[in-house]
Amino acid sequence: MQFMDKNFMNISRTYKVAGHVFRIEMDGDCGIWEKTSEPYGPFETEEEAEPSLFSLTVGEAEAFDRSNPVYSNLDTVEPGFIGLSVYRSEAGHHFEFTQPMSGSVNGRLSITEDFSRASLSLEGSETERWLTFNTAVNFCFLLSTSCRDTVLTHASCVLYQGKAYLFLGKSGTGKSTHSRMWMRALQDVVLMNDDHPVVRVGEDGKATAYGSPWSGKTRCYKNMQAPVGGIIRISRAPYNKARRLSPVESYASLMTSCSGMTWEKALADGRDRTIQSVIAGVPCWVMECLPDEDAARVCAKAVTERQA
Repeated sequence: MQFMDKNFMNISRTYKVAGHVFRIEMDGDCGIWEKTSEPYGPFETEEEAEPSLFSLTVGEAEAFDRSNPVYSNLDTVEPGFIGLSVYRSEAGHHFEFTQPMSGSVNGRLSITEDFSRASLSLEGSETERWLTFNTAVNFCFLLSTSCRDTVLTHASCVLYQGKAYLFLGKSGTGKSTHSRMWMRALQDVVLMNDDHPVVRVGEDGKATAYGSPWSGKTRCYKNMQAPVGGIIRISRAPYNKARRLSPVESYASLMTSCSGMTWEKALADGRDRTIQSVIAGVPCWVMECLPDEDAARVCAKAVTERQA
């Protein structure tokens, strides 16, 4: 649903991801709306009456005090990734985004203490503004859901036999490759998301995986959901072998692949509670494997037979 504000000529749209509703408002001529149609379009909703998790206004971000920095990755950020500086004030959280292409700050985001309202200013090229906008929306979602039984995972996720399977691992270890192997070796496998699927624990204690607008380099933006059947960490090896993880191992495996603001105790505690709820009902595995179709068959057999 969208409408034009007669005073500011802004467009407002409402989205629903993993059952959480949020709104974005910005100038209709800013050049970003056109880019949102593919990743965000499948999640657009007309549920305007439903309370929103947060609202983000793109325009002029509120000025904030930089005397209380709490985090920066500018000295450690990998080449090609957005740099981040975080500040805290009585008003809430404040972020500055540094683009890898220019090395300069091109985005400033402020979000209130209760995470309900955010403002974002953008500078730079069209590509830089889009990348920072997408990152800022992701951050707003992450902050707003941290204490709502929801985690944003860094994983590749497939749908198989009615259940979602998440493949974890460091960048370059073969998460996406393993998903592709499942799709080649097995029947009726669907890629749900290839970078940031969302996992939410319901009131019944069961974990459900959802597609999201954030799928990395793979253009896979599916508004779909499925109960989580298993969480598998991919590890390179000269053989194919699946091993069930203990509860402690399961927690460590999932925790390292869940986004979170660990310097904020309340947010970190919320993430940890959700992770514990997830592993209480979902079997976790490590898959030592080659990047081949046999690895997919071995993995699928292990995780589905164990459930049966």
